[in-house]
Amino acid sequence: MKHLIINADDFGLSPGVNRGIIEAYQAEGISSTTLMVNMPGFADAVRLAGLHPELGVGLHVNLTYGRPISDPRLVPSLVQADGQFLPASEIYYRELRDIETELSAQWERFIATGLRPTHLDAHHHLHQIFPNVYEAMARLAVKEGIPMRRLQKPQVRSGNAALLPLTTKQVLLDTYEGDNGLQKLLYYLRNLQHGSTEIMCHPGYVDEPLRVISTLTKEREAELAVFRNPAISRAIRALGIRLIHYGMLGSVENRFDLAQTEAVPHEDTIPPVVPLQPLTPKRTLTQRKKPGNRKLKSSSLAWRKQRRPALPRKKPRVAARKKKRTLKPQHSRTY
Repeated sequence: MKHLIINADDFGLSPGVNRGIIEAYQAEGISSTTLMVNMPGFADAVRLAGLHPELGVGLHVNLTYGRPISDPRLVPSLVQADGQFLPASEIYYRELRDIETELSAQWERFIATGLRPTHLDAHHHLHQIFPNVYEAMARLAVKEGIPMRRLQKPQVRSGNAALLPLTTKQVLLDTYEGDNGLQKLLYYLRNLQHGSTEIMCHPGYVDEPLRVISTLTKEREAELAVFRNPAISRAIRALGIRLIHYGMLGSVENRFDLAQTEAVPHEDTIPPVVPLQPLTPKRTLTQRKKPGNRKLKSSSLAWRKQRRPALPRKKPRVAARKKKRTLKPQHSRTY
């Protein structure tokens, strides 16, 4: 069975982004989203999530936009002198304890809304890049018993074997704003592997708060057009793909593992292995040229005899040449 999560990042970034995500969900183009709790559209996103309870909503851990939820003095390695988060465009060392402090504050603000996160992922893919960010998020995911977006780089993972939260079997982190965006997404759907897969996207409308915060603007409207296109929901149904969110992943993965186990046949039902027949060696070039090595079917020979009429035998040219030589006068040689 193919289970697919299509997750729209940046829920809560701005009202325009929120509206685009909800429209994509209503068009059955997405099934999940992740919420930013420190952005201008946060309250509006919480209201919309309450109106659509079947939409899975996770926590989009944000360490690069705006100000932290916690006191900036408690997370000095995460912020600039003005208290704003350090930008994602520059590489900084972020202390694990500071990440855990801010992550806990963002989690508590999410829980205070009455909602519970279905999963965790990170803005700007920080957990895919920095081991400290991954470790802090993995600890929280394991503690709270929720899934987390799959890593594309296993080397980022902590060496602690206990920090292995539930993830999908595959993840596709791509963009769809180009002219071939729709065809690219349809290609991914047609070639989806069995098991669970997450496809990430960024649909939304451009508004003034978005322009102030993000450089990703027109691309969001282009992706919205793709994920709102009826061809996507039709393809998902036609291909027998089940659209889920992260809150359903645990039961889906357990059923998938059980189905895989039950699909193994008993020893008594396994058919015997048929041995391969030995291959006959090919004749060499010299063997193929010998007439004695050619075996023709008798029916083929008879057919040729019937089709080809007998031709009169020609006299050998050698005999004719000898006869001509006898007619020539003899000349003696002088030395």
